[in-house]
Parts: sequence; C-alpha cells; structure tokens
Amino acid sequence: MIKTILFDLGNVLMKFSHERMCKQIAAAFQVNTEQVSELIFSTDLHLQFENGMLTEKQFHQTLESMLGSRCSIDVLKRATGDIFELDTDMRDVVDQLRKQNFRLVLLSNTCVTHFDWIQSQFDLLKQFDDFVLSYEVGASKPEVAIFEAALQKIQCTPAECFYTDDISAYVEVGRQHGFNAEIFTSAEQYQQHLLKYGVVLA
Repeated sequence: MIKTILFDLGNVLMKFSHERMCKQIAAAFQVNTEQVSELIFSTDLHLQFENGMLTEKQFHQTLESMLGSRCSIDVLKRATGDIFELDTDMRDVVDQLRKQNFRLVLLSNTCVTHFDWIQSQFDLLKQFDDFVLSYEVGASKPEVAIFEAALQKIQCTPAECFYTDDISAYVEVGRQHGFNAEIFTSAEQYQQHLLKYGVVLA
C-alpha cells in the first residue's frame, strides 16, 4: 500500500525556463544572454548554488565579479526566481492526494532563490508535509546522499512510497533505493501510474 508520494518539482509540478532566467539576469547586469548562460551552466556555478555551496549573497558577488557589472541583490533574486509556471493539472492531482491524506514530500534539485520564489508566489508547497532540497542536503540528484535524505523524510518503507521525476536517470536511482518510481510525462500519464500502484483519484 502506498503511503507517501514523493515528487520532483521542476517540469513535474512547475514548468520553468532556464533561458528566461539567463535573459533576465543578462538584462539586470546589462550584458548579453550568452555570457550569462555560459557562466552559469558551462561552469559548475549552478551546481554550487544548487548544492548550497554558495549563499545568495555569494552567488550575487560571483556574478558581479565575473560579469564585470553590478545590479542589486533584490533585482537578481527576481531575475533568477521569476521563471516558473504552475502545472494546474498537477496541482489538481496534488490537491486530491492531500484530501486522501497521503504524505506528500518534495525531492528537488533547487537553489534557495528558486524555492523561496515559489513559496512566495504560489500556494502549492503549503500542501506538502516535508521537503528534501539539494541546497539544504548539500547534494543533488542522482547522488546517493539526497536519496538517503529522502528515505528519512518519507516516514514509511521505500516500497510504500511512489516517486516520480521527469529525468530517467533519477528515476532509476530511486528504484535502486527501493522506491516505486516512474518517469513523469504528463498529468494524465501520472494518474495511470498511480493506478498501477493502487492509488485511485476521485
């Protein structure tokens, strides 16, 4: 019997655009988008931020130094965070699971700026019982440490937990840790996966 539902965040519950983020950061610093994209994603800067190795202040200072330009940290937070759109179909699924008293846990590779932005702009995360966040754990999927952290949060056996993610490599590692895990493609397909494990939505 499934007791806990473990969700990925990006491209499962929330759609997002790294391209939009890079454009907005570039505009904030008055540099070109390609320069920002290369700095953040062609180096390990985004991984450092997602794994909590950099604070928001340090991320801001690094960008100012590497781009040779300045913007306020509040402007940067908005440019970095305002890239999300709620998947309303999945929000309906979350609401139904909440009503049926499943334990809901988020397992996400994310930085503090993205998580804080989502919490401030959407009420989705109020439905969740707990969070396993890469910047708090100090490790990101598919690293073992973050899945071990998830095992501590689900409050059931792995066999009593259903996990979904849009990245197949992460799903596979989830299965290696004993979770019932399936690749996310759509809200409709997700409900079929739930049925497979005996979870029926209204």
